[in-house]
Amino acid sequence: MDISVARQLIDLNTRFYRDNAASFSATREAPWDGWRRIVAHAAACAGALAPGKPLKMLDLACGNMRLERFLSEELPKASFEFHAVDNCSALAAGTPLPAGVVYHNVDVLGALLDAASGGSKESPLNELPACAFTCCFGFMHHVPSLELRVAVLRELVRRTAPGGIIAVSFWQFMHDERLASKAHDAEEAARERGLLAPAVLEAFEPGDHLLGWQDGTNLRYCHHFEEREIDRLIAALPAGTVRAFERYSADGRAGNLNRYVLLRRTSAKLARSA
Repeated sequence: MDISVARQLIDLNTRFYRDNAASFSATREAPWDGWRRIVAHAAACAGALAPGKPLKMLDLACGNMRLERFLSEELPKASFEFHAVDNCSALAAGTPLPAGVVYHNVDVLGALLDAASGGSKESPLNELPACAFTCCFGFMHHVPSLELRVAVLRELVRRTAPGGIIAVSFWQFMHDERLASKAHDAEEAARERGLLAPAVLEAFEPGDHLLGWQDGTNLRYCHHFEEREIDRLIAALPAGTVRAFERYSADGRAGNLNRYVLLRRTSAKLARSA
């Protein structure tokens, strides 16, 4: 996908969350069922630390920080140091936060695109410490192009300490008849009403879709992941940097809306330019 098209899709989503932060956040209060299996791994990581030492966790695309609230409630005896990253502070505004949260307003995708087009090669997450547990839920489907998705995964691996865990979800919304119908309607509306430039729609790759919100004119770009694409993304990471150890489906009425992948970070060095 052309970088200029990728930027337009990223800008579309940035505007969507900025303009619909309150209404969207109001529908995103409950934890996902798939997070239940994350709790045991987080507890094991916390239990391996010296007494009183906080578990450092990175949450990329933290939104309204419901993951932080969920883990704090599920593991009340654990000490956390959450590094919550997003570029839409409006989603977290007015949200009561648990102790130990540090919010980082970072445009990760913009920085990665700048690097791809010849800009700074510095990691957009360089200011963050290495974390023992890294999460990225509900975000990969907003990342246009295979190359950029691989770049995001590399950043997650880079910010994870050796021996740490990376947990990522991949949305498979086209498995749901209602969501698939909404995607079809949104794409038809975008074409017929000129809600998105024809050149951008023509540049869509397999799995790329639009989804509307409320009246249908508030669009966001979303990518549906098939299993083989998830395999390809994990395989694209440099050899020896991670080991996949768990994969499962969860969420939605049928329990198949998200595909979760858990990786263990090895001690292999991940070069910035690799």
